[in-house]
Amino acid sequence: MIKVREAKSITFPLPAMRRQFTMQLLTRFRRTSLFIFPAIVALVCAWLYWNRPRYADMTAYVPSDCLAFVEVDNPLALFDGIEQSEAWKALATPIGARSFRPINRRLIDVARWTGVGSADAVLLARSQLAIVFTGAETNKTDSSLTIRPLAVLVIETHTSQRRMKPVLEGHLQEFVQRMYDRPVLSHKQVDDIDVSEWLSADGGHRLVAAFADSVAMIGNDEASVLRCIDVRRGKSPSLAGNEQLKSLRAQAGSRDSSVFGFIPKAGIKPLLQAWILSHAGSAPDATTIARLFADVFGNIIDGLSWTSTFTDGVAEDHCFLSLSEGIASQLRANAVPDDRTILNNLSFVPRDVYSVSAYQFRDTEGFWRDLNALVSSHADVVAAIAARPLLRSLFKPYGIDDPDSFVRAAGPHLETIRQDENSPSVLVTDTLDRRGLLRASQERIGPAAKHEAVGDAELISSSLNNWAVSFAENRFLIGPAENVRACVEAKAQSQTLASEDALRRSQQLVDTSLPIIALTFTDDRRAAISFVELFSHHGRSAFSTNAETINQASRRMPYAVAVTLMKDQSLEWTSRSSFGLLGSLLVRFAPENLN
Repeated sequence: MIKVREAKSITFPLPAMRRQFTMQLLTRFRRTSLFIFPAIVALVCAWLYWNRPRYADMTAYVPSDCLAFVEVDNPLALFDGIEQSEAWKALATPIGARSFRPINRRLIDVARWTGVGSADAVLLARSQLAIVFTGAETNKTDSSLTIRPLAVLVIETHTSQRRMKPVLEGHLQEFVQRMYDRPVLSHKQVDDIDVSEWLSADGGHRLVAAFADSVAMIGNDEASVLRCIDVRRGKSPSLAGNEQLKSLRAQAGSRDSSVFGFIPKAGIKPLLQAWILSHAGSAPDATTIARLFADVFGNIIDGLSWTSTFTDGVAEDHCFLSLSEGIASQLRANAVPDDRTILNNLSFVPRDVYSVSAYQFRDTEGFWRDLNALVSSHADVVAAIAARPLLRSLFKPYGIDDPDSFVRAAGPHLETIRQDENSPSVLVTDTLDRRGLLRASQERIGPAAKHEAVGDAELISSSLNNWAVSFAENRFLIGPAENVRACVEAKAQSQTLASEDALRRSQQLVDTSLPIIALTFTDDRRAAISFVELFSHHGRSAFSTNAETINQASRRMPYAVAVTLMKDQSLEWTSRSSFGLLGSLLVRFAPENLN
């Protein structure tokens, strides 16, 4: 017989089981999250690191035999410096200048680090720029001489070609439609490289663009653009690794600057020749003079570097002119002054002058003698013969026909005062020998001269031409009669530039403890206005409707100041101005209808 026991009932506590199950899930989730969240963060960081803009050495895109190149590693920093400058803040609103940042700053920052955003934002945020000068073309007519530099703009976009090419081509299309008469666009391939070319209707202007990976090359000459492409692809040698470039870059401290420029030894003579030709115009002997000048001075210069950055609301430029071996030591003995009184001799400078340059030497005659000997010894036979007349001609614009007599009679301080930008200058110097100074200027003044007193000064005016000299307070002045009179009257009436706040502000920037051999103050208000007008959205000059407001705004701006020192193997030139050399170059070479 089998006994069956009564089964006992079992009760399950459901709420407790739910809590236990939930806790188990939470525990598992927490354990999993300890791995998932760091993994997500790591993936995001890796993605940001992979997409960050990697610094590119722009000299790797530059032909080794280029004449010059300029690079801008961070265009955004440059644009910020311009918009934060004192001149831009004063002039942008009355002139109607557009902002350099049409896109929100936060969107730009996101685009820079992630590559996410509109194509324009990404290009603006991530690009590096370089301008390469490969040569020049001249076109001479009966009345003028035109020099066209051959240049290439290199843009490292750090962006895929698929994304950046159509955007850049669109902007270029808009540009050429504004600049050229009925431009025609054509496309072709050269060695698997896409090349676009815009040609004006008359065939006189062209713009060429080529694209290789993330790099765009844009220039006014197809051969120059393709040369840069060959360098980019490793088919031609680049400027990277150039020892002189490394030395001058280190000396200039370019990593902290917005702009860096470099002219190698091979570029000195061609650029000097082009500069002389651009100033000589269509003179019949302009080509010969330019070649001789380039040969004479090109042999004593090894290279040049330039940096520019914005600080304290102004552009600060540094230029280092590297001299050939032994040049600086040969000149230093008589060039570098013993005292530091270069700012003490501006008492004859009238108000509202365009510029004044002060020079101070230890021995003016000795420096002149050393310079003549140095130039002749570093020139070939033809250039050596021409060197002395060429140096003597530097005094001609000041009315000095006998430089040797002049430097023997002049003291260590000299100034040149320019009333207007395009007017002749007045030359001022210490009087060591009155007769010697009169002899040096006798040919310009002539025998029959008019003598008169202006305050305590003696003014001697030519009866043959509009030229005069003056002796005042142991100083000698020579130049156009009306300008010399203005200088001595300003001194007599105490109405000199020294009383102007714009000059005093600039003087505070000068370290007078340095052995300065040249110091220049320049009214760069007109240049600043011209620069800002390049970015105006008005179709015509803002002066036509807003002249008084612009003039009032510009009067508060200080004078530009530039200082020259002689170092061991170089001349160092430092300046502070509204927009620096970069602004001057843009105003000089920008097309008239750029805005």
